Amino acid sequence: MRAQKFTRAVTTLLVVGLLSLARSAAAEQSEERIPDHPLMTDAWLMSGGVLWAESNVTANLNSGALGVGALIDFEDDMGLDESSLIGLFDARWHFTKRWQLEVEYFKLDRDNEKQVQRTVDWGDVSIPVDALAKGTFNIEDFRVSVGYSFFRTKDKEVGIGLGAHVAKLEAGLSTRNFGSEFADQTAPLPFVTIYARMALTDRWLLSMRVDRLSLDTGDIDGKVFSSGLDVIYQPWRHFNIGLGYRDVNFQISSVSDDWRGKAQIQQSGPMLFVGASF
Repeated sequence: MRAQKFTRAVTTLLVVGLLSLARSAAAEQSEERIPDHPLMTDAWLMSGGVLWAESNVTANLNSGALGVGALIDFEDDMGLDESSLIGLFDARWHFTKRWQLEVEYFKLDRDNEKQVQRTVDWGDVSIPVDALAKGTFNIEDFRVSVGYSFFRTKDKEVGIGLGAHVAKLEAGLSTRNFGSEFADQTAPLPFVTIYARMALTDRWLLSMRVDRLSLDTGDIDGKVFSSGLDVIYQPWRHFNIGLGYRDVNFQISSVSDDWRGKAQIQQSGPMLFVGASF
């Protein structure tokens, strides 16, 4: 899938970057001038922007009466918008020279009414062909991580950390004549993260990260494939602007009373953001 390909590409960039950092560590001791970018020394960074995301969501809701429900593609089957503008906010705090706390948040609500082209089973609701149905799928994600920079110089930083995507999912189908049913689930999805930053000049900086883990936490079995890549320009001491790319892939299987079924969420796209550091 495109999302996983991008995650592998960013992982490759991180590996190459690590090797490059190892080779350049000795060179930094030479008389060549090292870039002095504010984001490599400031303790706080806060930013906000818009993400132009392409989404693909598939899910089902199982019922004892109807058996295992088939997966529903909410974009194809229910006509939800494939492309959306999403507000995205994040903050980073270097509370010591090597330790950092990072948070990121976004929310996307979508719904659409459509005449279905096949029989759709969702929980106890069975919607026949050509019936009019309204599909809803909302996702809210709060990402938090704590990282340790095991390699840090004036212009480069590489670290590893632990964190979690706390994803809140709400989905449902509603009709006038065949019933309605909704489900919601808050799924804490832990991950291991690897991150790297490199000052290219006094004003330009490259930042990247990869989150990945698969874990069974009882009622919820979750997988995370997430990555981000940012190019940041700092025209003034405390202000920056950047272009980035985000790629989020969640796979969730739940046997809880709130949602007995599966969901796969893929969201990826470019973003534009502004930030302040101090």
